[in-house]
Formats: sequence, structure tokens, C-alpha cells
Amino acid sequence: NKKKRNPEGDKTMDTVKRAEELAHERGMSLHRLCLESGLGCSTLKAAKNRGRQLRVETIECICVALDITLAEFFKEEGS
Repeated sequence: NKKKRNPEGDKTMDTVKRAEELAHERGMSLHRLCLESGLGCSTLKAAKNRGRQLRVETIECICVALDITLAEFFKEEGS
């Protein structure tokens, strides 16, 4: 059951990419982020490889590791 995407109208944030960006801004590798957040690296890698979004619970763990809020995680650049 695949969801159809509208590339021109899709405003969905890529949560895996966002986690990577935030980690990189803090000088952290994806592996280090996994260790700091208590997540298995397979969680992020599987989501990335399959083009899936992260669960809210996973994002919350990432936010704790990055010392940011959920609002900061989802904040778009320039807003």
C-alpha cells in the first residue's frame, strides 16, 4: 500500500535528513547521534534507505540527544 506523492505540492519534511542536518551542525555523525539518543543505528538507516519518516518517539529521542525541542526540530530554515 504505497502512498502517492505530489512532488510539487508535497510540503512534508524529510525527518531523517533533518536529523542528519541537525547532528552535522553540532559536529555529530549519524552513528554518534544514534549512540547519544539511545537508538539503534539500524532505525535511522532503515528509515533513510526506505524513504520513510521517523516516528515521533524516535524524533523525541533525537531531540533529547541534540538538546533541542520538537518545535526546533521541525522549524523550517528562515522561519
